[in-house]
Amino acid sequence: MTEILFLGGLFPKETEDEIISKSIGNLQNAANNLQWELVKGLDENLSTSVTIVNSLFIGSFPKRYKSFKIRTYDFSFQLEHAKAINVGFTNLTGIKRFSRYYGVKTQLDKWIKEKKSSKKVVIAYAMTSIFTQLLEYAKKIDDKIITCLIVPDLPQYMNLSNKKNGLYNVLKNAEIGIIKKNMGFIDCYVVLTRHMVEYLDIAKPSVVIEGVASNKVCTPTVHYDHSKNSSKMILYTGGLNERYGVLELVKNFRMLENDNCVLVLCGFGDAENKIREISEVDKRVVYKGLLKREEILALQKEATVLINPRPNNEEYTKFSFPSKIIEYMASGRPVVAFMLDGIPGEYREYFYEINPRKKNAIYETLKIIMETDEKELTQKGKEARDFVLNQKNRQIQVDKILSMISDL
Repeated sequence: MTEILFLGGLFPKETEDEIISKSIGNLQNAANNLQWELVKGLDENLSTSVTIVNSLFIGSFPKRYKSFKIRTYDFSFQLEHAKAINVGFTNLTGIKRFSRYYGVKTQLDKWIKEKKSSKKVVIAYAMTSIFTQLLEYAKKIDDKIITCLIVPDLPQYMNLSNKKNGLYNVLKNAEIGIIKKNMGFIDCYVVLTRHMVEYLDIAKPSVVIEGVASNKVCTPTVHYDHSKNSSKMILYTGGLNERYGVLELVKNFRMLENDNCVLVLCGFGDAENKIREISEVDKRVVYKGLLKREEILALQKEATVLINPRPNNEEYTKFSFPSKIIEYMASGRPVVAFMLDGIPGEYREYFYEINPRKKNAIYETLKIIMETDEKELTQKGKEARDFVLNQKNRQIQVDKILSMISDL
């Protein structure tokens, strides 16, 4: 019998509203959604119980979160076989890292001692120094334990905001040094793009999963008749960082000579203030701020088209598969995006591609989309939804991970 421990930082459903209300600024929504899909996939694919040891991915008190003390509690929302505990910690910069590490380490020790199975597996979500050190610790305690690291982003690209100071860079470089040392104790990897394997020089077994199509997204929660609505909505949901192309999107949208369309933006980032200012001048640009996931999913189904303006002009795009691509496709509405280096070729036929060689490329694409028949747009969205629902659902994606682990 195989025993699996999942180390992560998801938001327990029982306390999600509290976490959202206490967060100041950006939330780790993409990480939260992907972790839940992976956890549910493990819970559904395995007949044995999965243990989840969770340490919230939140900002520090007082600038990014309203509580300096995070409590410990059990949770089990919609999990049949899993046992889950959220580990508390002191949420103060400087103390936080050590408090999180030792809190999770205590639970890891307990799990190792309790489980008598000949095959134990520890899976950690995200390439952070805390979790890679914990994988190293588990391996040193029992070298038969299989350690698996899920790498959604490379550490140097986890924060793409332009608002970073010198101290941040020093600390990040130190963290990367720790991670490199810990990698010798990791047995296998789950990555989001094939380029990650090459960059990290991974010689151990690895599997590529771009993300997971959520059943919640794919199941229509609203029935919106786009053919009867003359107003057209272009929607962007995600990080509002300038490097993601959001200001270029706004600029290109405003070139459209069409008073019957709006650009709706949801999220948080370094471009937020500029977007607010523009929205006051041009009423076709609507900024909605941070919304709950349910509100985002409803908006996506209402949109005429969903857009990801992230350009393919920096190295990090090789190591990034934007989570919004799968989420957008799962909504059933058509998607507009650049073809990034981190997006596999099989996705290409399922979205409208922005041609980067054209001047004002986003404008040129949106102009065509605004003139495209609704039946064609709906068909494009349906084909994309069928693709991710059938080929990128959690059962298939998690099975890839479990197959890799079973071969070790």
